[in-house]
Amino acid sequence: MIISQNLKKFKNLKHGFFNRNGGLSSGLYKSLNCGFGSYDNKKNIQKNIKIVCKKIGCSNKKLVLLHQIHSNKFIVINNKYNFKKKIKSDASITNVKNIALGVLTADCVPILIYDKQLKIISAVHAGWKGAYKGIVPKVINFFLKKGSDKKNLYVSIG
Repeated sequence: MIISQNLKKFKNLKHGFFNRNGGLSSGLYKSLNCGFGSYDNKKNIQKNIKIVCKKIGCSNKKLVLLHQIHSNKFIVINNKYNFKKKIKSDASITNVKNIALGVLTADCVPILIYDKQLKIISAVHAGWKGAYKGIVPKVINFFLKKGSDKKNLYVSIG
């Protein structure tokens, strides 16, 4: 797990960027594959997700993974979020404690955006299409509309 130097100073924020290493998937998927959209063995994916959750200290029942569509769409996660439902989106935003936000990448970029004052965080999946469509500025504009001050925003690119 790779920890952002930019975000590690916030003791209330647990985060990490993961690579292929340490997973239980084999063959073509030999990695820490957490993507249910792949043809990997679903039990291996579930075990890989448990590995990730253990490392960041969250319940796998409180992990938000999206059905990523290379868009500029995002979802706001509140206390009533249905964790069994997969949302078509490329970013998630929350201020709810004990919820983990995740994005999956291969040749795309994971980005974390955190407001230290409002305690809002976003996990963004930014591929070339989403970047072209403005996923990052759209998420930042949402933060600003919610009262964020740019000087309180911290961004980390995985």
